[in-house]
Amino acid sequence: MKLKQRNLPNKKQSGAALILGLTLIMILSVLVISSAKTTALQQKMASNLRDKELSFQAAESAIKAGESYLKGTAQEDLAGNFSGAGGLLLYENDRSLSAEEDWANLGSLEGQSLHQVVSKPVYVIEELPGIEVEGDSLSIPRPVTSAHFRITSKSSGGTTTSSTVLQTMYKK
Repeated sequence: MKLKQRNLPNKKQSGAALILGLTLIMILSVLVISSAKTTALQQKMASNLRDKELSFQAAESAIKAGESYLKGTAQEDLAGNFSGAGGLLLYENDRSLSAEEDWANLGSLEGQSLHQVVSKPVYVIEELPGIEVEGDSLSIPRPVTSAHFRITSKSSGGTTTSSTVLQTMYKK
């Protein structure tokens, strides 16, 4: 059995299909590379957000530990304890607790160890100067003295690159 051979007309081929195919492949390659870069950036942003949230939650748990300490200690037992040792400080107007160096010599209290956090959160409690408040207008006017405290906590997140400092006021 003999196969018939086709004779194609001798036309000059310009290669338009080849150029079109290569152009489409190049456009698709650019789209894939752009998509991969966007995905990598989104992963970094999600990781940083998670790290920030871990840091915030750990600092918040240290604030709660400070509040629990003040709530569980009688006001008479707190008097005189704010000497600067063990994270119990007297208020200083020029004290800054925003940088890492500010916490170096404070002797701060440690909060509870949390899962996925690099280090335990730490906190300090500052006794604020006494504030006298006049009594309610419906009762006999008398000065009422309350103790006021400022609790400041600091924590790292899942890495050492994130850090959160929180402050709250507590009235006892």
